[in-house]
Amino acid sequence: MSLVALCSVHGSPGVTTTALALAGAWPEERRYLLVEADPFGGVVAARFRLGDTPGLASLAAVARRGLDSEVLWQHAQQLPGGVPVLVGPPSADHAHAVLRDLAPHLAEWCSDNPGVDVIADCGRFGPGAPNLELVLRAGAALMVTRPTAEQLRPAAYRARSLEATGPAVRLLLIGDIPFGPEEVATTLQLAVAGVMAWDPQAAEVLGGGVGFRDVRRSLLARSAAALAESLVSELGDGGDAPDGKQPRGAAPVGGEVG
Repeated sequence: MSLVALCSVHGSPGVTTTALALAGAWPEERRYLLVEADPFGGVVAARFRLGDTPGLASLAAVARRGLDSEVLWQHAQQLPGGVPVLVGPPSADHAHAVLRDLAPHLAEWCSDNPGVDVIADCGRFGPGAPNLELVLRAGAALMVTRPTAEQLRPAAYRARSLEATGPAVRLLLIGDIPFGPEEVATTLQLAVAGVMAWDPQAAEVLGGGVGFRDVRRSLLARSAAALAESLVSELGDGGDAPDGKQPRGAAPVGGEVG
């Protein structure tokens, strides 16, 4: 399988919006799952008028007995367009407790289940983060940052510290002003995975939980589709859905959604 972990260090560059846009653009023929693993609390349920359960909290309650594919899917809800999501607890205290217990099991589940792509919104990522295992075991670990000195410096520092013990961490830029990807890569000596368009209008639509249909022609949607295509090509085949089931995933952002 392919685990894509998105996180940030400083400010609010838009990790959740990026994860939502990426999930909406993920190829519909692949089975995939969006996981809201932000230690500071989840917002997806509130944005899209979902319940706080089922989700990570209810899954953690049964994880001590082990996770299998069917158990995990029973705790997923659906966003508009059919994007399956494990929503996170709304408070930081609850999210920290749940992720401390669940993240190792979830990371193991990702390793043990071929044929499923997992897009993990790991939120703001600091020392002692309870979701560390998800980032360390990611096939693609992306540090989301605005290309400003204020955000790039701490992002680069954290990326290098993670690389010492885990995967290569690449920067994912939100916009290309004042610094473009080539200048960032050369100056910081870190790989840049790509650039998500700086598109406040489309981000506001997703932030309000209106749905993917409303941003399908936006710059944000197009850049998310390009990133999804690049990651899928890099990470390889996700395989077919197990047990002959249809892939669980959304229509692409450019497609029709409910």
